[in-house]
Amino acid sequence: MLTEDRDMLLEKLGFKLTEEQVKILDHPARIKLVAGGERAGKSFMGAVHILSKFDEIQDNGIIWLVARDYERCRAEFEYLLDMLGRLGFLKSASKRLDPGEIQCVNGIRIKTKSAQDYRSLAMEAPDGIVACEASQIDFESFLRLRGRIAEKRGWLFLEGTFEASLGWYPSRYDAWQIHPNQDDGKSFSLPSWSNSIIYPGGREDPEIKSLENLHSDTWFMERMAGKPSPPKGLVHPMFDVSVHVTNDSKYVKGEPVYLWIDPGYSSITQSAYAVEVVQKIDDQVRIIDEIYEREKTTEDIIEIAQNREWWQDVDSGVIDIAAHAQSERTTC
Repeated sequence: MLTEDRDMLLEKLGFKLTEEQVKILDHPARIKLVAGGERAGKSFMGAVHILSKFDEIQDNGIIWLVARDYERCRAEFEYLLDMLGRLGFLKSASKRLDPGEIQCVNGIRIKTKSAQDYRSLAMEAPDGIVACEASQIDFESFLRLRGRIAEKRGWLFLEGTFEASLGWYPSRYDAWQIHPNQDDGKSFSLPSWSNSIIYPGGREDPEIKSLENLHSDTWFMERMAGKPSPPKGLVHPMFDVSVHVTNDSKYVKGEPVYLWIDPGYSSITQSAYAVEVVQKIDDQVRIIDEIYEREKTTEDIIEIAQNREWWQDVDSGVIDIAAHAQSERTTC
């Protein structure tokens, strides 16, 4: 949908987008991650994103609203009912959310899905997905959603508030800030004070300043500013992804290569084997490659490593202290 058409429809509904919202909606990325502060309008954004995609979806298209459970889809579902109804696009809608469905006059169906029920995340290929409170779903569910949009080359709109600054959601936020085209993704912050209806004073609104003084810096950054705040207990507390991570660290032939190995188990992926491949160039430690596999034996990992160009320069390595306990297992 053209920006002018979208804005005309929203104006008809009595809504006006903020500068921050326009920047997010107009970005061409297929996958968008919106880290919003409390009351920033994330659910509204999810509904508007669907509305703005109507012209791209063929008749009888399918859109999913997905959350950790059906109830967390309610805000987006009700926004859509209101918008589509007043625009004359609504044909019918279920009264229940578990599951729920909206049918539009052009044949598009909008369905609610629960990430806790993996069966509901299968069977069909949606044209687009809005993940509601996406920070509360697990990594496996995110991967399933990414896989669901592959068939139709669909879009994925993730919106949520940081529950903490560790985990897949802040990790993807950081990665897509630095490398905006990686995985077809781009991340955005939508701070609470961007909602000028609730906070007319913006960043300097007295209520925002009061909350900032009342809470810790970590809470304020995560819950109001929509930005991750790494825990102070980090080994390197000054680490900053935007400063210390780059994608131009290349293998230097002839220089020693070191391996950092973790064959441990992951509660998210069930089992994972990770190998970081490192060189020290000009007194700078550089990670030049990574092997990350699931359900692989140590022999499998060695075979993968031997086929990499840097294998000839491997000097030595270190391994997780728990590796001895894992050595009797057949897979890691």
